Amino acid sequence: MRARILSLMTALLLSGLAAEVLAQAQVPSPETPSTQRISADLITRADALKIADASIAACERQGEKTAAMVTDADGFLRAALSSDGGNPIGLRSASLKTATVLKFKASTRSLEERLKSDTAFAEEYAKDTHYFYHPGGVALYRDGKFVAVLAVGGGHDKDESCALEALKLLPWAKTNP
Repeated sequence: MRARILSLMTALLLSGLAAEVLAQAQVPSPETPSTQRISADLITRADALKIADASIAACERQGEKTAAMVTDADGFLRAALSSDGGNPIGLRSASLKTATVLKFKASTRSLEERLKSDTAFAEEYAKDTHYFYHPGGVALYRDGKFVAVLAVGGGHDKDESCALEALKLLPWAKTNP
């Protein structure tokens, strides 16, 4: 019974987080007719699943249970996975990292450093609860074009290294334009 309740709570949390990412990316609601479609030109489903799963596997090899989200540059969630037995906070931090990278098109590590060196940026964004600057959110570029975000959460100080290890599976993926 407890496992069933936890499973249901995780499903509800994940659906809420996906809705939050979409809302922050200003994607039209389901009631709004749209001609926009999810484009494999940004990132394919296969690539999104591959790097989400590989990120989690990389962290699990380091003893961390995590969550990973891949969102395309238009803000559409392409993949979201979590470790069995992981803490749901990983889903929340991955969601916030996704929103952060989508807004600034830069890694959460570089933005964390910018908060320390750019007073105006820090004054405007440091306390904004829509964003999270802990390393683990990575912008993906193909041929100089921003195409997607890989965000890993819940792995403490290992989130970014797990994401970067997973990106080795995509020869086209770069973390800078």
